[in-house]
Amino acid sequence: MFGTPPAPAPVDSTGPGVAGHPRPGEMEFRILGSVEVVDSTGLVELSASKVRTVLAVLLLARGRVVSDSRLAVVLWGDDPPVTAAAQIQTYVSRLRAKLAPDAEIVRQRPGYVLRVAPERFDLVRFEQLAARGRDALAEGRPADAAEALRGALALWRGPALAGVTEFLSDAERPRLEEARLAALGDRIDAELALGQHGRLVVELTGLVAADPLREQLRGQLMLTLYRCGRQADALASYQDYRHLLAEELGIDPGRELQDLHKSILAAEASLTLPAPEVRVAVRRTPAEPLPARLPPDVADFTGRDREAAQVVALLRTRADNGGRRLACVIGGMAGLGKTALAIHVGHLLRSSYPDGQIYLDLRGAGPQPADPVDLLGTILRALGVEASEIPPSMAERVQLYQNRLAGRRVLVLLDNAASEQQVRPLLPESPTCAAMVTSRARLAALEGVPLIDLDVLEHRQALELLSKIVGAARVAAEPESAVRIVELCGHLPLGVRIAGARLTAKPHWRLARLADRLSSQRRRLDELRIGDLEVRASVALSLQGLDEPARRAFRLLALLDAPRFAIWTAAVLLDVTLATARELLEQLVDARLLDVVQVDGSSQARYFFHDLVRALAMEQAADEETADERYAALDRTFGSRPGPGAKENG
Repeated sequence: MFGTPPAPAPVDSTGPGVAGHPRPGEMEFRILGSVEVVDSTGLVELSASKVRTVLAVLLLARGRVVSDSRLAVVLWGDDPPVTAAAQIQTYVSRLRAKLAPDAEIVRQRPGYVLRVAPERFDLVRFEQLAARGRDALAEGRPADAAEALRGALALWRGPALAGVTEFLSDAERPRLEEARLAALGDRIDAELALGQHGRLVVELTGLVAADPLREQLRGQLMLTLYRCGRQADALASYQDYRHLLAEELGIDPGRELQDLHKSILAAEASLTLPAPEVRVAVRRTPAEPLPARLPPDVADFTGRDREAAQVVALLRTRADNGGRRLACVIGGMAGLGKTALAIHVGHLLRSSYPDGQIYLDLRGAGPQPADPVDLLGTILRALGVEASEIPPSMAERVQLYQNRLAGRRVLVLLDNAASEQQVRPLLPESPTCAAMVTSRARLAALEGVPLIDLDVLEHRQALELLSKIVGAARVAAEPESAVRIVELCGHLPLGVRIAGARLTAKPHWRLARLADRLSSQRRRLDELRIGDLEVRASVALSLQGLDEPARRAFRLLALLDAPRFAIWTAAVLLDVTLATARELLEQLVDARLLDVVQVDGSSQARYFFHDLVRALAMEQAADEETADERYAALDRTFGSRPGPGAKENG
């Protein structure tokens, strides 16, 4: 995949000197392959993997401070030695000696910062050339685009970050590889526009075999085969892809590929012409900022591969998506990792949205959700609008926001949304942009925006997450206790993460000790808190939008010692009609405090609590309901006296 590009790369005036070496007195820093430092005499010796790792993570920070804790994670994962701080100082000292005077590593608490000219970093030059090629392609100059993109791809010498620790490569290599593939796709588009399909068949066949789920490559292969007179092979490639998607992800090909398939099937004349792809040209002044506001990706992100693939498939940009809005909602109860998934996908999609990524916390689960008017002001400032130029009214801000996004490829992440009314003004209208929304509410009224509903982790995934946090050795030493911990956490990612963090903070604890402490339902929520992470507080936020009858239903329903219950059971327990019980239960379902399933394909619904949600409800019942009220509710349900819900059908 990293062979010689089809044409020689152009020589950039800001790049290396003769024969690929920097000019005297100028070092070059490389991560697009093995991590290397090159000066005018050749390679600078970096003897140890951990030294290369420290250098790479400082380079990737691009002048920002890298904390000691971050360095420890990329060097040793979740199990740093007691001498970690001293070892980090040693590695930094070695690098300082190697890099002086061309680059400077400065101690700036809580970590270190590397000061080096950006043009000496191969990743920066790659991004500049790729952007130049993308802009040329958008402006209808495929020859210029192909030249720039070949130059960008020529900077890659192999898989990025070779020679660093697995902790850093696992965290950073996927997004770098995604950027390479995006540039590769643009280069192929440029060469197709130049009518060079004849020599692309072999390359594209290999690329599709290596990455069979990448839809852009599949479409390019189909078009190339068709232009080479191989219509049957082009149609067969589409069918192979359709079957693969159905088996792996349970989805269909995107609209653009479906349309291409129909065009090939109909042998439309336009396909035989190497017409340049029509894109909206976006001209930017050098001073115009490109927002890049995604929070850092979660280093130990685990599971959710299927959901991540679904979101990526929905939001990856297309040359022509038919004007459809690219957006999705990631929903689910508290603690499921909605935000972590969205941020992870956002990093995977960064190269698909090179004009910027915007993150906003809408504070939807709190008592005062953010005002869309204020949020629009924040976004406009991120897009380079001066504060004095931001209009006061909602309508004017929306219009300016949409105008700023028109034709740009920007990803907007709207985290923790409260309602459709809050989200709707913030969704990009431009088909070149995309939005991810996370919310405990389902936001079903957002037109044309699909919902991806998360569930708790699978058992294997929960164990894997615990293992990543506490270390595989501790889990392997006490496998039964590890199983107990993830089960007592109900496979809830937040619960498992907190349990793992507690064990990490207590390296002298056996896993069995925490499992025993979690086994008591009365103290389970007390155990599941550390620092600013707390299951109790996270779940309790979902109660804030409920009225008192729904809150009381939440408390009393937890008294039922049954895995699932029916509407009539709730009606008797709450001493209300069936119609009222149904309304109360649906309020709790909408608030993600209850789950519901259909029994045996019938219309009879059964409701149930997640174990940790029920633990909170039990706590609140003990605090806010008298003993007599609790006993009366149970007596109505299991005693002989029927409540009105048993008599009225609502």
